[in-house]
Amino acid sequence: MKNDPWSKIHPSSSDNALRGILADKSNILEFYWAKDTFGNLLFVLSAPSEIIPNAKIPKLQGIDISIGKYERNNQMIFLLEAKENKDIFYTLCMDLVSSTKELHDEKYAVNTVLYRLDKWQHFLKNRRKIIDKRQLKGLAGELLFLKHYLLMKNSAEEALSFWKAPLQSVHDFEFSSFSVEVKTKSSVNSIHISSYEQLFTELDYLLLYVATLNDSTPKTPKAFNIYMLIDDIKTAISDTVLEERFENLLMQYGFMGLEEYRDYWFLFVSDEFYEVKEDFPRITDLPEGIENLTYRVNLEKCKAFKADSEILMKAGIGNEYS
Repeated sequence: MKNDPWSKIHPSSSDNALRGILADKSNILEFYWAKDTFGNLLFVLSAPSEIIPNAKIPKLQGIDISIGKYERNNQMIFLLEAKENKDIFYTLCMDLVSSTKELHDEKYAVNTVLYRLDKWQHFLKNRRKIIDKRQLKGLAGELLFLKHYLLMKNSAEEALSFWKAPLQSVHDFEFSSFSVEVKTKSSVNSIHISSYEQLFTELDYLLLYVATLNDSTPKTPKAFNIYMLIDDIKTAISDTVLEERFENLLMQYGFMGLEEYRDYWFLFVSDEFYEVKEDFPRITDLPEGIENLTYRVNLEKCKAFKADSEILMKAGIGNEYS
């Protein structure tokens, strides 16, 4: 891992004490990177005893959380149970630091920690890994399809029910007699097919939605990050219960609201639909003994398969942005 604050800490020499270093001097809460006598990797929150509760601490898979006492403060001690999960443990710890960094009330900050831990509980329960920039761009493509097409033609409840990617379905969206597979690309006019099944469906029609997204900066007009896109969708949903369902779908997808994602900016260039029919360029037979297959499709060879307005109207998604 790039950042390993524990590497500078020697195991504690006393069974009754921990050895650590302050994680962020500017934070209202005292967070420490620490080790015990066994060299276990710890993260410690130290705060006045009356604002750290002794109950209702979420249980996190792979991380033991206990409440201890040091002088007048209570300590919430996070212990990583398996060192191979150090990266995600570090990300969790940094999320707690960043989510409380701008706060000025200790009690509110501790409640924010508990709120974030509740989110992490659901995330780790599904054994998810933190998504990377490539996956974040893929999520942006799916959310653009949701925003530009499904929410334009359907109720928010229906549109969210069509989003199947968070549920580990073969295709990203399914509705009526249509499956929709979402792909993103930049200047290279090809898309990555990550599994054999992606270009096949048991429904009547399969559409390929391809969004061209370039990497960008906040200074570029119309550039956006994932949070701006999520906020746009929440505004379109405009219902507290459905917004919570949307957040749960994001969590199931593997998206945690981490501060680092704010640094990834994209620029929407264009999008287009293709209808995947019998003679669409794809591998149709999987040789015996081959379990996983990935390949790229050159979209220059797929112009004859661009979806026309009739099939898009039949799908009920219109053609506003193509």
